[in-house]
Amino acid sequence: MKRMFAGALVVAALGTLGCGGAKASGPGAEAGTGTARQSVEDLRAGLRAADQAMSDAAEKSGSAQAFADFVADDAVLLVEGVYAQKGREAIRAWLAAHPLEAEGKVRWTPVRWDVSADGTLGYSVGNASVESGGTSVRPAGRYITAWKRQPDGQWRVVVAVRNDAKTAMTPPAGFTPSSTQPAAAPRALAPAQVLEEAKAADRAFSAMSTSEGMGKAFTAYAAEDAVMPLGAAGIFGHDSIAKAYAPFTLDKIDLRWEPVLGDAAGSGDLAYTVGRAIATGKNEQGQPEVDHVKYLTVWRRQADGQWRYVTDGGNSSPGPQGP
Repeated sequence: MKRMFAGALVVAALGTLGCGGAKASGPGAEAGTGTARQSVEDLRAGLRAADQAMSDAAEKSGSAQAFADFVADDAVLLVEGVYAQKGREAIRAWLAAHPLEAEGKVRWTPVRWDVSADGTLGYSVGNASVESGGTSVRPAGRYITAWKRQPDGQWRVVVAVRNDAKTAMTPPAGFTPSSTQPAAAPRALAPAQVLEEAKAADRAFSAMSTSEGMGKAFTAYAAEDAVMPLGAAGIFGHDSIAKAYAPFTLDKIDLRWEPVLGDAAGSGDLAYTVGRAIATGKNEQGQPEVDHVKYLTVWRRQADGQWRYVTDGGNSSPGPQGP
């Protein structure tokens, strides 16, 4: 969630290009009121198709137009160094001024995508690349995107986080694009009620970070198959997260945060939170340093009823407001 110091891990190695929306095709794109008739596999396939359609649109028409066509009216875009861009037109304007394809055609590909049990909420995590000169394709970024399925059946981006990266996420052997963990017992709740559960988990997560250290908190709250778009090749799975975050003890960094925005699925199993964080530590010269961060965390309710994050990322903000 939040951004790390000293360049070791950064909650800013993500990328936000992905993601679907407007006129996506595929098994999950045509059944607005027919969610109950679709399997989870079909719904995942629909989300994946929407992600691909948005990437195709960006490659053809540019990132500003692709986002404008695929995001929800109230979508939020988190990019490095500025407060969140909120709303379709603000996102379009920012990308028109800072085109992701400035160095060539841009495309993105998810390594993880998944949906809620009721097919109303989803997320994707993946790589962005740039093709220049028609011959050279290189990694350009990583992303996390939260999606919401609209009443007409179309997937639209509701939050996206993008960060530059010089290497691509590379899943290890045995990694699956969608979760294979045991599912939580089905529930039927108001999305607002589910979101409050996720926000409570997010606040408890922060409280553990301030009392026991960031490393312990990120280990304790990680789902078994969580994916973090950080490090040289990404971090895949609870054990890898525990190893990567172990150095971040309470004496090294004080990281605390609060959720501000979010949404959840009425099936009670998937939610996301967007918020602001403050990291206090020391720079390479040993001087105090404060970092302001905005973040997106995607949460899944586990079979034991506990909320755990399945992915998390963000980037710097110019100050404490926001996201």
